[in-house]
Amino acid sequence: MLKSIIDKYRYFLLFTVSLCLSVIVFFSYAYPEGDETVFGFLKRYDVELSAPVKGRITHNGIAVSGMEVVRELSYGGYDKGEPIIDYALTDTNGEFSFKEVKVKSNAPGNIFGQDARLKQNIFIKKDLDEIKDDGEDSYWLWRISKNWVSVPYLNQYLMQLNADLQNEELQYEVDLTQFGLIRDQPVISICYWKGELFSTYYGDTLEEVENFDDLKSNIIN
Repeated sequence: MLKSIIDKYRYFLLFTVSLCLSVIVFFSYAYPEGDETVFGFLKRYDVELSAPVKGRITHNGIAVSGMEVVRELSYGGYDKGEPIIDYALTDTNGEFSFKEVKVKSNAPGNIFGQDARLKQNIFIKKDLDEIKDDGEDSYWLWRISKNWVSVPYLNQYLMQLNADLQNEELQYEVDLTQFGLIRDQPVISICYWKGELFSTYYGDTLEEVENFDDLKSNIIN
């Protein structure tokens, strides 16, 4: 008797289950910030869009005051990836800072949202007469596209955005395998750092940099 009932309504049951799963997936994607009024049982994660930021800007070694620094943050699992933008001005010592930014999102636990990218861009817009033939219109202090997972090892460099505007733009590749992430995480910056997990490259051909003095003396071209 029970078997005959199950057989009779099998397709209806399969359809109902499929519909419920589809609705759950839809709302978890449509409301990645985790609206508690919609499927409140979906877990929301704290996603750190940016750790605290601190830095100092100089030009030929002289502190630059009153310069605007832009921070642009976006995450594919929050507010449809719309950027959050804030600004800071350097003080008389050339220093600036930004506060930590965190949001709530269920995307990290969503099979369709686990690969959502978190982008952190911190930069200074160039004046028109500073733009070179390559068309680059910004001094990049920090430019990264990464997984949502916060890595303290990387975050410490957000507190060291100390750069001279005469510095060359470099590409760092950071080995994050010990944190369960990728081996070569790219970071673009005009800041000069040395780290045990860092490899440093310069120019379109990505020539490896072993000594920053080589850049100053134009040994690397």
